[in-house]
Amino acid sequence: MPASVAVLPSAARRLFLLAACCLLLLGSASGVRAVDDLSPEKSPLYHGGFLRRVSITPEKKDLQPGREVKDEALLQRHGRQNVPDITISYPVLGHSAVDEDVRRWVNSIADTFEEEMSTLFQPSEALGETLDMSRYALHGSYTVLRPSREAVSLVFEIWTYTGGAHGNLDIITLNYSLITGQRLNFVDIFEDVDKALSLLSDHSREVLARRLAGGRKDQWILDGTTREVDNFSSIGLTRQGVRVYFQPYQVASWAAGAQEVDIPLDDLLPAKPFLKLWDK
Repeated sequence: MPASVAVLPSAARRLFLLAACCLLLLGSASGVRAVDDLSPEKSPLYHGGFLRRVSITPEKKDLQPGREVKDEALLQRHGRQNVPDITISYPVLGHSAVDEDVRRWVNSIADTFEEEMSTLFQPSEALGETLDMSRYALHGSYTVLRPSREAVSLVFEIWTYTGGAHGNLDIITLNYSLITGQRLNFVDIFEDVDKALSLLSDHSREVLARRLAGGRKDQWILDGTTREVDNFSSIGLTRQGVRVYFQPYQVASWAAGAQEVDIPLDDLLPAKPFLKLWDK
């Protein structure tokens, strides 16, 4: 397969175009191992059981021994003056190359958020205004999809709060080959990228139109599913095929929430997917 290309830039652009946002509390995550704790003690947020969701999907069962999730890790940065609180849980798979890439990626998400927030703080400080950055926050949880013994998809839900009426959610996927340890970009999954975009677009429009607009393909849906890689940058691999994640506001209003569309592998065969990722 071609060398993979990191997906962080397009995901980060979505993540840090922050408008009015609010903190969303996250579900229980007991037994998580702290690996980056900058606070004097464990965060009250963590002890309060507010980490939202750390789940392993049904795709995990019946896998090759040694390929299961081995552990969970927690990046935690709390209790610093004028710096947002950050908590991101992430899996440890027991594959050194994948685990190191995931660790680096999680730290880059945290670092980027801090840098973006500091750009808000500096102008306020220069004007003599007080901006309490410690009330801002980023929280992340994950789901693991296992299409086969050869591949894994990590689906991160990243919630940010920078004030305002509600928070901001980004769904970011990282796909890996467990043979090479390589992060998989779109061209590592489909040989015919243009055909893949066409199939993903057409299928998603049909499903979303029925689900959200009574069968009508309104402009919101059409714009959010145009045949561009950015519109399909968050895809996960399932045993049945591909799951496309659409961000809030991408194909519908915030009230409609993030959307998922499952597309069977058989329907994607004209795009020449690399079938080894599905044990085919």
